[in-house]
This record gives sequence, structure tokens and C-alpha cells, in this order.
Amino acid sequence: MGLDEFKKSARGVVSPVVAALDKLGFSPTGVSITGLAITAVSGYVIGQGQLLGGAFVFLLGSAFDMLDGDLARRQGTVSKRGAFLDSCFDRLGEAFLFAGLTWYFSGGEEGPDRIALLLITLTVVGSLTTSYVRARAEGVGETCLVGWMQRTERVVLLTVGLLVGRWALVPILGFLAVGTLATTVQRLVHVAAKLPGPAPRGQKERS
Repeated sequence: MGLDEFKKSARGVVSPVVAALDKLGFSPTGVSITGLAITAVSGYVIGQGQLLGGAFVFLLGSAFDMLDGDLARRQGTVSKRGAFLDSCFDRLGEAFLFAGLTWYFSGGEEGPDRIALLLITLTVVGSLTTSYVRARAEGVGETCLVGWMQRTERVVLLTVGLLVGRWALVPILGFLAVGTLATTVQRLVHVAAKLPGPAPRGQKERS
């Protein structure tokens, strides 16, 4: 089953929840903020060393990411502002997760795990630049939909690592560090190839 088919099936499962939220008077933005708050709590739980509990709390917060869009469509309130806020909240939620992991790997009886902390830093850099390249491409009028390691893949892998345990987290972080940085390069090459190069000699280049 592909990702699109999975999302379609998941929407069918959560449709009663969306209907209930609508009857209770929730707005899509309210649902997004609630999901972000729950995700922030998951970062704290992970930082305390409760990886399994943090994973379940994070999954609960991530579930709201599916609900807000469906609720907006149900209420007829789909807007660019909502899409903008949803995208920003996604990045903030991911940041809370990495903050919790940083806190977790900074402590312990044996001291900080420097390898894990380095991999977290590289993954964060790769995640930020991956998102930035797409946003910058859209800012100059191009699209950038390619990407080996996008947010969905990052979140799924990190959640699996949290569920399995610490022994799986470091290899997963290593894979994510390489994958996110590679995705940044992939997107840079993809967008640069679509943009016009320098103006021919003798012609004034537009600013």
C-alpha cells in the first residue's frame, strides 16, 4: 500500500472523530494548536527517558495533523492561512521532538552520547535546509516536490526508533542525517536545473 492509499484509508477511519470535533465546535486552528501542545509534551517525556511513552504521546499529537485538514474541508474553511499555520506547526512539532532527543542523549550515567548528539544536529540541519530549499524555490516561482527524505519519512523513522528503544535510535539518526542532507542536495540540484542561468554577455541581468 502506497502512502497516498494509506492516507486515504486513514481518513476513512478518523472521519467519525472529525465529525465529533465539528459538533463540539472545534476549529481547524484549534485542533492544530492542540496537536502542537501534545507534541511539545512528547518532547518533555522523551527528555525524561520515557521513550516508549514519548512515542505514544507523539503519535497522538501527530494524529491531529490529519484531523485539522479534514475538519477544515468539512467546515468549508480551507484557506492559505490555515495551510501556512499547519506547515509551521509541523516544523515546530518536529523541533520539539529533536529537543527531547537532545535532552535525553545529553544525560545518563555515562554522560552525554556525543555521537548521537552530532547525528541529531546533522539531522536538524538537513531537515531545516530541506524545507528551506522548497520554500525558497516556491518564492522564486518554481516547485520542488522531489525528496528522498521528507517530513513523513523522518517522523515515521523516528517514531519507530522510539518504539523499539535506544539501541535502534542511533542507527536511525545516522540514516536520517545522511538522508536529510542528501535530500537537500537533491532539491538544490533539481531547482537549480529549472532556473535560468546568467544573462548572455551584453544583456543586463534582471535583479
